[in-house]
Amino acid sequence: MNNNQQLTTPVVDFLATSDRFVSSSRLHGRLHRYQLLLRRWWWLVCLILLMVVAPVYLFTVQLPPAYQSKARMWLTGRLNLNEGRLYTEELVDYLSTQAELLRSSTIQQRALAKLRRDFTNDFTTAAAGGSRGNLSLVQQARKLVKDLVGQDSSTTNAPEEAFPFTLKVAEGAKSSILELRVTGTEPASTRAFLSRLMEEYFAFKKEHRQQTTDRTLASVTAEIRQLAEELKAQQEKVYAFQSSNNVVFLQEQGTSAGGYLALLNRQIATLRTQLQLLQRLQPEQWIDTESRRSASNSGDSEEAAARDTLVSLAGPRADLFRANQQMQLLKAKREELGRFLRPAHPKIIKLDEEIATQERLVNISRAETLQQLANRRQALQLELTNLQSAFGEEDVKALESSRKMADYDRMRLDLRRLEASYDRLLGVIQTVDVSKTVDQENVGVLEPASVARPIPRLVRNTALALLAALALSVAVVYCLGVFDDRFASPLELADCLSAEVLGQIPAISLKHPKGQLAPSFFERQRFEFLESFRNLRSSLLFMRNGETRPKTILITSSLPREGKSTVTLYLAATMAMANSRVLLVDGDMRRASLHKFFGAAPFPGLAEVLNGEVSPGDVIVQCGLDNLFLLPAGAARRNPGELVLSPEWSRVMAELYPHFDYILIDSPPLLATDDAASLAPTVDGVVMIVRGLFTSARQAHRGLDLLRQRQAHVLGLVFNRARSSAYEYHSYQHFQGQYRWHPQTSAAPPALAYDPAPQPGKSQVA
Repeated sequence: MNNNQQLTTPVVDFLATSDRFVSSSRLHGRLHRYQLLLRRWWWLVCLILLMVVAPVYLFTVQLPPAYQSKARMWLTGRLNLNEGRLYTEELVDYLSTQAELLRSSTIQQRALAKLRRDFTNDFTTAAAGGSRGNLSLVQQARKLVKDLVGQDSSTTNAPEEAFPFTLKVAEGAKSSILELRVTGTEPASTRAFLSRLMEEYFAFKKEHRQQTTDRTLASVTAEIRQLAEELKAQQEKVYAFQSSNNVVFLQEQGTSAGGYLALLNRQIATLRTQLQLLQRLQPEQWIDTESRRSASNSGDSEEAAARDTLVSLAGPRADLFRANQQMQLLKAKREELGRFLRPAHPKIIKLDEEIATQERLVNISRAETLQQLANRRQALQLELTNLQSAFGEEDVKALESSRKMADYDRMRLDLRRLEASYDRLLGVIQTVDVSKTVDQENVGVLEPASVARPIPRLVRNTALALLAALALSVAVVYCLGVFDDRFASPLELADCLSAEVLGQIPAISLKHPKGQLAPSFFERQRFEFLESFRNLRSSLLFMRNGETRPKTILITSSLPREGKSTVTLYLAATMAMANSRVLLVDGDMRRASLHKFFGAAPFPGLAEVLNGEVSPGDVIVQCGLDNLFLLPAGAARRNPGELVLSPEWSRVMAELYPHFDYILIDSPPLLATDDAASLAPTVDGVVMIVRGLFTSARQAHRGLDLLRQRQAHVLGLVFNRARSSAYEYHSYQHFQGQYRWHPQTSAAPPALAYDPAPQPGKSQVA
C-alpha cells in the first residue's frame, strides 16, 4: 500500500500541473483572440467613445456652474428620563429613516420657502439702504430673489418650476453619521439652503412630536372623562347594594350555612351507609361482620355508624346465635350416638325431638330478627328523607347568599379596575406634559454647512462617460468574440477540429516575383515566414516515422482567399531547395493563378493533358528554381469536375509519379466546387488550409466532413496568416535576430572526402 501511495502521489501532482498548464494556455488563447478582435474593431471602439463622450462633454459645457456645500449630522446620546420616554421612534432603521426624511420633498420645500422669505427680507433691507449708496448689495439681493422666487411664483396658474437645489444624503459605513451635500447654481444660496434644511428638519420633528402629544392628550382626556362617568356609576351601584343588603350578615350566613350543610351531608352519608349495610346483610352474616369490624383498626365514621347499628340489634342476634349453637350441638351429639345406637333408640328419638324443638326456636328467633331489621330500615329511610329535605332547604339559602356575595365581589372588582385605569391615565397625562418640555432630539449637527465650492463637473462627467464608453466597448468586443467562430490561433484550431495541425504561417506582406523565381527572392523574404514553411516541410517529411512518405499531396481549403495557392507555391519551393524534385500542379482549372508567379503561359496545361491533346512532358515548365517544375492549369473545354474524374487523371499521375519526389496539387476550395473532393481519394494525402480570422468553424467542419465522406487521407491542417500578439507570438519571429542565416562568402568551403553530387533518380533532403 505504501508503494502504491508513493507511485500515485507523483501522478496526481503531474496531472494537476498539466491541468494548470492547459488552463493557462487556453486563457492565453482567449486573450489572444480578444486582442486580435480589438485590433480589427479599433475603429468601432473609437466610434463608441466619440458617440458617448462627445455628447456628454457638449452637454456638460452648456450647463450652468454648480456649487456644493457639505454638512454632517450624527446620532447623539440622550438622558434616560423615565418621565420623558413616552414618545419613542423606531430604532432598528433609525438612521435610514432620518436620511429619507431629509430627502423628502416636504422638508426641502419648507427649507426653500424659508430661504425665499429670508432672501426677500434681505432684498427689502438692501433696497431700503440702496438710496444711501449700497447699490452692489441691492443688485446681489435682487439676483438671489429672482433665482429662488422666480418671476411668476406668486401667480396660481404659473407652471411648476424645477427645484433649484439637489440634495444627496449618504449614511456612513459602520457609523451613525449622515453626510449632506447640496448642489446649486449660486454659492451663497446653496450654503443657506443647506442650513435652512437642517433647521426645518429639526422644526418638522418638533412639530410632529407636539402634534402627537396634543393628539395623545386629547385622546387620553376623552378616555379619562368616560372613565370618570363609568367610575361614578359603578360607585353608586356598590352603594345601592350595600344599602339594601347586610354584607356582614351575608358573609356570616354564608359561612354558617356552609358548615351546617357539610354536617348534614356527613349525616346523610352515614345513614346511607347504614341503610345499604342493612339491605345487604343476612342475620347469619352479622356475627362474621362483627368479628371483622372488631378486628379492624379503621376509624372511619361510616363504619362506626354501621357498627353501632349492629350493636342495636345485639339482643335478637344473641338469641338467634344461641339457638343455632344449641341446635348444632344437638345435631353433633345425635350424629355421635347414631354410630352406636339405632334410630329407634329412646335417646335418639329424644334427641330428634329436641333438635326439632330447637329448629322451631331458631326460626322464631330468625323471624323476630328479620322483623326488627325491617323496622330499623324503615326508621333509617325516614331519617334519611328528613335530612335530605333539610339539606335542600339550607342549600337554597346558601346559594342565594353566595349569589349576592358574588355580585357584590364583581361590583367591587369592576370598581377597583376602573379606579386603576383612571389613575393610570392620570399618570399618562402627567407624563405627556413632562414629555413636551423635557423631550430630547436624537440627531444633532456635527458640522454646519460649509462654504459652497465649485464642482468640476466637466472632468467628472467626462471621466464617467469615458468609463461607460470603455465598458460598452468591452461588452461589444466581447459579444463579437462570443458570436465570432473564426479561428484566431492554432490552439483553437486543434481544440475545435479533430485533424492534426501541421504548422502555422505568419501573416506578412509578400512581394510577388517579376519573371522567373530565383533563390535570392526567397532569401529576401522574412525569416519567420521561411522558417514556418521549413517547419511545414519537416512535418510532411517525418510524419510517417520511417514509413512511406506521401508523395502526391493535394492542398485545398474550405473557402476561396484562404491562401492555398501561396502556401502551395512556397511549400513546393521550400521542398525544391532541399534537393527534392517537386512538380507543382495547378489543379484549379477554373481560376488558375500559379503560372503568374513563374511568368509562364496559362496554357497548354493540365486541361489539355486530361483531354488527350498533349502529353505531360510537353507542357511541364522548368522554373527559375532548381528542382521545381510547374504543370499549368490549361484551358478546359469541358467541365473541370468531369476532367478530374476521367481515367486520364490516374494515367497522368502514374506517368509522372516516378520522375518526381513530390507532386503538390493546388485545387479549388472544397465548398466552392466538387473538384477538390473528387481529387482527394486519388492522392496520397490532403493538406487543408485554414486562414486565421477568416475561416469559420462551421465551414472548416463542413470541409473536413466532405473529405472524410470521400475516404480521403487528411494529413493535417495548416493555419495560414496567423497574427501575433502579446499573448501569442511566433517563436521564429522572436529569435530571428539571433538565428537568421546569411551566406558566408569570405572563406572557401573545406574539401570533402566524398562526392556530394546526387545520383540520378535519387534526391537529397536537407
